[in-house]
Amino acid sequence: MGSLFPEEIIEEVKDRNDIVDVISNYITVKTMGSSHKALCPFHREKTPSFIINSEKQIYKCFGCGVGGDVIHFIMKIENLDFIDAVKVLANKANIPIDKLSISKEDKVQLQKKAQLYEVNKAAAKFFYLNLYKNGLSALDYLKQRGLKSNIIKGFGLGYSLNNWDSLLNYLLKLGYEEKIIYEAGLIVPRKDNSGYYDRFRNRIMFPIFDTRGNVIGFGGRVTDEGLPKYLNSPETPIFNKSNTLYGLNIARKNIDEGKIIIVEGYMDVIALNQHGFKNCVATLGTSLTKGHALLLKKYCQEVITSFDGDEAGVNATIRSLDILKEVGLTPKVSILPNNIDPDDFININGKFEFKEQIEKAIGLIDYRLYLAKKSYDPSTSEGKIKYVKELASIIKGIKSPVEREVYIQKVEKEAGVSKESIYLEIYGKKPYKAFNKNQKYTSISKRDNKYIEAITPVEQKGHIIAEKQLIKAMLTKKELIPLFNEKINIEEFSTTEYQWIFEYLLANYEVIDGVDTLMDKLPQLQEILKDIWLTNIEHIDIEKALEKYVVNLKKYRLLYQIKELQQQQNNLLKDKKLNKEEVEKELLRIGMEIMKLNTDIQKLQL
Repeated sequence: MGSLFPEEIIEEVKDRNDIVDVISNYITVKTMGSSHKALCPFHREKTPSFIINSEKQIYKCFGCGVGGDVIHFIMKIENLDFIDAVKVLANKANIPIDKLSISKEDKVQLQKKAQLYEVNKAAAKFFYLNLYKNGLSALDYLKQRGLKSNIIKGFGLGYSLNNWDSLLNYLLKLGYEEKIIYEAGLIVPRKDNSGYYDRFRNRIMFPIFDTRGNVIGFGGRVTDEGLPKYLNSPETPIFNKSNTLYGLNIARKNIDEGKIIIVEGYMDVIALNQHGFKNCVATLGTSLTKGHALLLKKYCQEVITSFDGDEAGVNATIRSLDILKEVGLTPKVSILPNNIDPDDFININGKFEFKEQIEKAIGLIDYRLYLAKKSYDPSTSEGKIKYVKELASIIKGIKSPVEREVYIQKVEKEAGVSKESIYLEIYGKKPYKAFNKNQKYTSISKRDNKYIEAITPVEQKGHIIAEKQLIKAMLTKKELIPLFNEKINIEEFSTTEYQWIFEYLLANYEVIDGVDTLMDKLPQLQEILKDIWLTNIEHIDIEKALEKYVVNLKKYRLLYQIKELQQQQNNLLKDKKLNKEEVEKELLRIGMEIMKLNTDIQKLQL
């Protein structure tokens, strides 16, 4: 879309929406001079730390750190994007939509979308009325599935009549043109081009809403043995299955502890809502996509999948977990007994049993281990071998050394196989020596951080000393560890041994009490830990040293990039297959990149 909201419109929206008045519609606000105080709506607290400044028209919570202007507040409290938040506030201030400056092409598209929303809304009303007038068998089916009248109304469930053109004729009488009804996906052209017929016939109808509550499409379910069992609207300018989640319009306002539950079907979402679980969504007959995952990320941090336990459900679960993890969400799996689906489970066992199942949800690795245990019989020698090999393969793919160690210990306990054997299976002989307690410690990995290669031996030595100082500070000043976590990435340590220690401290610093405790937890690293503990840091301002360390790391990266580019230049000069013009052009391009990197280094040193 074009420039939908010019700056002057945005400023007018903010000017005509006093932030105190807007926020007061959502929470109780107490006046304190020019400022106002309240309990933060975005985290649990007993003492108010949420401050609103009426002069500056901003808010800030000194408990959780969230803050911004009136638009940001509406985005946060309503789980809306920027455009929709501006629209909400424009509506509150009676600012007409036609004041928005948009191109003619965009205006045509907006008008078309508005027509599609209207015709879908009219169709949804038609289906809903049919359910009670002419769809008694469909209504009986829904009630047999345990749905109450208020939930049927809340989700706008309906019924499409068992004839060819009832919806088409209804919409035509309301004044809608065939073209817009077709573009909404509600009718299908006849093969002989003599007209259109209704897409949905003799089906229970599930309106599909966007996050603003507009009807954007439909799903239809047969009540008999007809096929297909479910039929969805086709893709339209306002409906895309790969970026739409059923129930998200409700779930986004009912996020529970940053979690959303994702299930397979419409009935699962509706049944869970009826029992109080309003933070649940479903895909629309498709596998979870990256688009779905990114959409979920706007509203939550953790996603719990609760799919059917059959083979198709298992495969869908694994794919979903990988996609969710890829976009930075925390994926978990709720495993319901006997492969039952959430709809049936909650109707049979009730909401408390379902809540218990959700609370027992497990992570991606645990789920893979669970599936491996189901696939093999550890009570037999052959089964145990296959089981442990499968687990070793899974653990090998874990990037975090600490996480890997935890799962190795778990497999050791569950499978009854020694830790040394598991290490051997995962890494081969070389790492086994590193963890053999009867031998002197040897490096787990010979690979140093590649960026260190770009600096002189003297600088390398200084870098190693800095790493030791930082780890010593983590052991003696635990309150600084969150700051270290914010400033440093694990990959920035020059050796795998330091990476292990750094990540272990990040994960366990609250229970680590000095170097002795750490050496007990990581006996294979005792010699290195002793060396670190002897490092003197009394004369060092650790916070300042940390800033310098971060700057140096950035410099080393840039130096390494320069080194690689210079190697590319050397390779070009040696390549006799390229003509002179190509070489000169490429050398010039690389030279410009090197100049830019050198400039970046100079900026760091200012």
